[in-house]
Amino acid sequence: MAAAERAEPVWATASQVRTWLLIEVHGSWGRDAVGESELGPHAPAVWRQAMRARGIRVITIRRDLETHHHEHTSGVRLVHVVGGRPGATPARARRVVVDGLHQVVTATESIATGSGFGPEWIDDDDPYVLVCTNGRHDACCATFGRPMARALRRSRWAGRVWECSHIGGDRYAGNLVLLPESFYFGRLDAPGAERVLEELDAGRVDLDHFRGRSTFSLVEQAAEHFVRTELSLAAVDAIRSVESLGNGQVRLRVGREGRDETLLVAVERSRVPANTPLTCKGAEGLTYPVFRLASIEPQ
Repeated sequence: MAAAERAEPVWATASQVRTWLLIEVHGSWGRDAVGESELGPHAPAVWRQAMRARGIRVITIRRDLETHHHEHTSGVRLVHVVGGRPGATPARARRVVVDGLHQVVTATESIATGSGFGPEWIDDDDPYVLVCTNGRHDACCATFGRPMARALRRSRWAGRVWECSHIGGDRYAGNLVLLPESFYFGRLDAPGAERVLEELDAGRVDLDHFRGRSTFSLVEQAAEHFVRTELSLAAVDAIRSVESLGNGQVRLRVGREGRDETLLVAVERSRVPANTPLTCKGAEGLTYPVFRLASIEPQ
């Protein structure tokens, strides 16, 4: 893969998404998985624009492309996820099951308008392991994502695993997103994905493949990476809070060795020209951001 050959770092590359709407869509997805799928006729432009205006990332999910339609008898699952930020807002997910895709807009109207949730939406404590397999969007996602999804379906995490449409960072395929935690992991194969999930079950983050949290800005993601790697902090809950101060300055409260401490992290950002397209279908002549640690100081 070109990104790996460029030695492009995987960290501080998670798409910045605070709120998600997952829609279960069986069958094939096109490059635009919402519009070019069975959901398309039921997802008018005005509804999609309303979701975008509220900062909601709509993606399609499915258990298995190979599973035939007649095996699906339990309706269409819709999941609304608000990602959390340590020390500020906890993650929260709600879900509802509707009879068919024709009911999606009606069921989510109150979300699109910001007027809250009806009583049919229930709290959802399920963990979601999303594997991007949207090959029509980028071939790498099929090449690396589908074998990973197949392997995970045979693993002890099978009940958590869903294929998903484009979630950003095709060049880091295979990609995993963990919701509601909003953790992104990339450049994975099947054994690597199992290691990531084993570590998470043990309360640790696999730093070699951790792209960052979607609820953090890229500078905050870089600051978390530097603090974790410099101080060998693998525990999921090691980051207690994060606050951007501007000009690449990020204040983090971290927990280690039984106590909390506050650190000021200074990050320098630059852009590097890519000598090859960033993705399989990408344009030439693009750049990508690179972060350098300037300092970590106690406060």
